[in-house]
Amino acid sequence: MVKTYMTANRLRLVGKAWEIRAVLRTIAGNSNATLTQFLSANNAPAEDRTA
Repeated sequence: MVKTYMTANRLRLVGKAWEIRAVLRTIAGNSNATLTQFLSANNAPAEDRTA
């Protein structure tokens, strides 16, 4: 199980390597945006959140 922590300019994934790769592939496959654009599009709050 991957834990995801997002802030306005940071993405932290905690889990096994294969799980993290799968999440990153999903994010990259759904969007051609950069990480900064992805985070701002998801309206991440200033403090960490778990998704």
